[in-house]
Amino acid sequence: MKKTIFFLIALLMITLSSCNDYFDKTGDEQHITDKKFFGDEAAFASALTDCYTLMRSRDLYGGMLTLEMMEFANQNMAPHDAFSSAAAQLNFADAALAARIDSMTHAAYRVVAACNKLIDEAERTKVVFTSAGKKKIITAEAYALRAAVQFDLLRLFHPAPATDAGFRGLPYVTHTSANAPEALTTTQILQAVNDDLAHAAQLLKTADPILKERNSIVGVGEFDRRLRTFQMNYYAVKAVQARVALWQGNYEEAVAQADSVLAHLQNTVARYRLFYWVTPGHYGSDFSFSREYVFGIASTPTGFARLSDDMFKTKGIQTTTSLRDIYADNADIRYRAWFRQQGSSYAMSNKFGSATLLTDYVYSTSATATSLPAAIPYIKLGEVMLIKAEALNEMGQTAAARSLLEEMQGYKDISYASRATSVTKESLRELIYAEARRDLFGEGQLFYLNKRLGLTSVKAADGSIRTVTLNQYTFPLPADLFNAIQ
Repeated sequence: MKKTIFFLIALLMITLSSCNDYFDKTGDEQHITDKKFFGDEAAFASALTDCYTLMRSRDLYGGMLTLEMMEFANQNMAPHDAFSSAAAQLNFADAALAARIDSMTHAAYRVVAACNKLIDEAERTKVVFTSAGKKKIITAEAYALRAAVQFDLLRLFHPAPATDAGFRGLPYVTHTSANAPEALTTTQILQAVNDDLAHAAQLLKTADPILKERNSIVGVGEFDRRLRTFQMNYYAVKAVQARVALWQGNYEEAVAQADSVLAHLQNTVARYRLFYWVTPGHYGSDFSFSREYVFGIASTPTGFARLSDDMFKTKGIQTTTSLRDIYADNADIRYRAWFRQQGSSYAMSNKFGSATLLTDYVYSTSATATSLPAAIPYIKLGEVMLIKAEALNEMGQTAAARSLLEEMQGYKDISYASRATSVTKESLRELIYAEARRDLFGEGQLFYLNKRLGLTSVKAADGSIRTVTLNQYTFPLPADLFNAIQ
């Protein structure tokens, strides 16, 4: 690790994103000052790094919104203590769960505040950047992160749009104010999210090096394209736009945005693709298949990987008893790579633990490779494909949707969709849902899927059938919401 840190420090001189800070930044990942002096280009890059550092904290995507609270709420993991039991039962009256949700909310708005500060400074600065593209990228990523984090808060604290689009609860925060921000409706927040994402995409479309095919040698002062999937790149913004469109039930828009992401696979020579399907026998020690991440949040070895090891190796937390129903085919490369049997039960020992590494990322003009800790998943190729398949199916294009599912499953060595007979819109819905369970296992996304579909009956981790009311899908707003925003 010392060798890796040394190389990452050197990378500061040749990348926009201050990668040494990004991967190995020390501190509590919770308190980023808003008094940063934006005196030069490096200060803006450092401020953007701060935003990502906040996102990887355990209160957010480094724990609560992935492996911890959300995966117990998803019923993917068997509860092992009072907190995980409360999360599994969506018992918001539990003091421990309420306290962690409060901390999560505060952490989310710290990210938003950091993004807002960066946007404000970038849009009025007199600092001259070495290229207009760098300023566009920094500003665009801040807009996109601000939107993405507040969209996730919306998915937690507001009913799904199909249930109550007029629900008024959260604000959409774009600046710091001494006054309490206005509570907006779901429709209003979604419009603000879409506006920010559209602006980010517009800026990145002409500046993001992920769109420019070239060799992997990195010259001094150039961007390291191969690290762009660790940041909110152009394709990541389009993927989040697809996610938002599906949440709204805007199927045509969901397909269009998903196609923008999938264009990277269609239009880029294989050796230059920055995200791509991991196929059987070609994933090495990258057990999480992080090469499929359109955007993943980099974590230090003492962060997400250690949390995974602590949960599944030290504490021995078990997966749902229905794991073999989810992964019924032994050939599924995800089942083989992610899980280890312990007696009659299973633990997700490998997917995010210390054994999984992201390899072959170029760090200098010598084109030598280094290994980095696996990323925290935010949005991945599989979800984008499933978004498009679901949207097409709902638009009546079931055959085309089935073809997408067959393609995706082919990369995983399974063939549920191709073997199915008399496929209808309803039966394909079930196949898509089942594939989402397999591909997004451990990533905190199933709760949102169940909520969007309005599922009131789910199988608990112990195999029993649990009734979930629509009200339980909507987290209660924190009592100190205004303080969290400040």
